[in-house]
Amino acid sequence: MAWEPLHAPEAALESEPLFLLGANGGGNAKDKETIIWDESRRCFAFRWPSLLDQVSAKRFFQDLQASAPWDQLRGRHGNVVRSTCWYVRNGCSCGYTYGNARVGLTRSICSQFKKTMEDLTALVFSSLAPGLSPDLWPNSANLNYYADGLQSVGWHADDESLFGGKCQDCSIVSLSLGGRREFWIALKDDEAEPIKETVVEVDLQDGDVLSMEGMMQKHTMHFLTREPHHRAPFWPPRINITWRWIVNHRPCCFLRHSATSAPCAKDLHVPQSFPGERVASSPWMKPWPDEFQHPPKEWRCCMQCRHNGWQGGRNCVEVKGEWLCRHCASACRGQEVDPTDRMVEELRRRLVGKVKLLQKKRCLRNSWESFRDPGRYSPTLLLSWLESVDEVPEDLQKVLQEAQAELATMSVDGSSTKEKLVIQGDQERRRQNKLLQHRRKKHPDKAQKGGAVLRLDVSELYIAARRSLSALAVLGSLGLMISYLRFILIV
Repeated sequence: MAWEPLHAPEAALESEPLFLLGANGGGNAKDKETIIWDESRRCFAFRWPSLLDQVSAKRFFQDLQASAPWDQLRGRHGNVVRSTCWYVRNGCSCGYTYGNARVGLTRSICSQFKKTMEDLTALVFSSLAPGLSPDLWPNSANLNYYADGLQSVGWHADDESLFGGKCQDCSIVSLSLGGRREFWIALKDDEAEPIKETVVEVDLQDGDVLSMEGMMQKHTMHFLTREPHHRAPFWPPRINITWRWIVNHRPCCFLRHSATSAPCAKDLHVPQSFPGERVASSPWMKPWPDEFQHPPKEWRCCMQCRHNGWQGGRNCVEVKGEWLCRHCASACRGQEVDPTDRMVEELRRRLVGKVKLLQKKRCLRNSWESFRDPGRYSPTLLLSWLESVDEVPEDLQKVLQEAQAELATMSVDGSSTKEKLVIQGDQERRRQNKLLQHRRKKHPDKAQKGGAVLRLDVSELYIAARRSLSALAVLGSLGLMISYLRFILIV
């Protein structure tokens, strides 16, 4: 799988040498992966798995989680999409603006946060670029904190004027700490929208480092996906540190008139060696394991984990009659399941099992609160109901607190927890009913596998009967009034 070469290519590496971290032999050179190699667009991306060992990664995660001046960013509906903060060095005082959000410098920055960032910067770049002087290390970093799998960031390019990514080479180095998340890269079209057919999927684990170099911010976009809704609350938190070189300081910055530039190839003081996969005619990239390179892929929702990624789907391959994403296809073929997926599924299995056990013990099968198919409902809904009838297991207490906070912010005034659950359940039932009707209209001759099964209980029949009787009573009253008027006119 390769991107088509650009008709009007960027400057060649031979004519304009590039400061390329992925070609200097730093870091875990043997384990380094070339994610994107596109010389026509001058776009390059590399990944160093586990550049930080588990002990160091855990220590830095805890230090940043506690000391960083986090500022919550909210979406259009008021929900927290992620928390962020900004770090600069070498006397810079620039703020950072992206989209409608602005992250400035905090006057009272904790000394522990500053020390942690200095130590982390030294650890990462002394490994990635041993020949690079500390004065030439990145002078800024943007930190993002994702509390669970629902928090993410949409498609974007780091092409702000601070970094000059639209008109010149721009290197970005990203470190992941905490839970695994999926990172997607794609070419962008003339309207600055990602091209679905060019999506490259990368898994970022605890301690991994990813670099995007050259003209990546001019020609590509990147995206951090959300996890499936039914397991996102169980997803472990993640911190992402993105280092960059500020080359165009803001007017209020002390370094506005000083000469600041990103490192050049000669600054590395070591010869660069290009990877063996270099191809002059077309870019090289390897988003899927070897066994999934040749099977045809379709953009659709994974039928097993129900991960729909972006625009209702993601790249899936057909395995044993089902369309599965990379992770589910690997598990189906007997490969080892990711530890994060295993942990999340175990927590969800415990939650659903607890609900089913209470259903059986308390004979709640004939009421709406029995959740006829608990696996269909969100953890927030299940935990709220579970708390109303029994105690929640200790390993689910944190998720319960988040569920309570979510319910407390709902726009349903004067309602108890159970009433809120009934409202949510009715909304879910209507949504499933519309989905089932849409499937029947689209495929009238096919059996709908996995479709929602709607059952009427006694309460629903009673409500339907009352509505029918009320309608009959209204019709009867109208008939009597018409007869009375006709009698008066005749007389």
